[in-house]
Amino acid sequence: MQVSSLNEVKIYSLSCGKSLPEWLSDRKKRALQKKDVDVRRRIELIQDFEMPTVCTTIKVSKDGQYILATGTYKPRVRCYDTYQLSLKFERCLDSEVVTFEILSDDYSKGLALSPRPEGQWRNFSSLQHQPPEFK
Repeated sequence: MQVSSLNEVKIYSLSCGKSLPEWLSDRKKRALQKKDVDVRRRIELIQDFEMPTVCTTIKVSKDGQYILATGTYKPRVRCYDTYQLSLKFERCLDSEVVTFEILSDDYSKGLALSPRPEGQWRNFSSLQHQPPEFK
């Protein structure tokens, strides 16, 4: 990344740095990062890292590979893969999510708490169980 300044406004050039070939193994990428300062200072952006309206909660999986974010209108959950730097999936939900917890090491199982009395057990790829309503 190159930074320049014009009239006291900083300009960040994100495309001028070196990029690493995708076919390199993780070991070789780490070795290059130790040797080359330009490779060490590069920034990698996650594709589609946004929420259409408002993002309410962001959590990182225990293994550090996935970022899960929930948003409002349409209520949704998005999963981003940090190794692939891309959006893994997006699911629309029945109701807004107040908060959620990731129950597994990866993104596969979680519990979403909604403003409704019932919560939703999710594997974040399909609805698993919706507890019955008690009246």
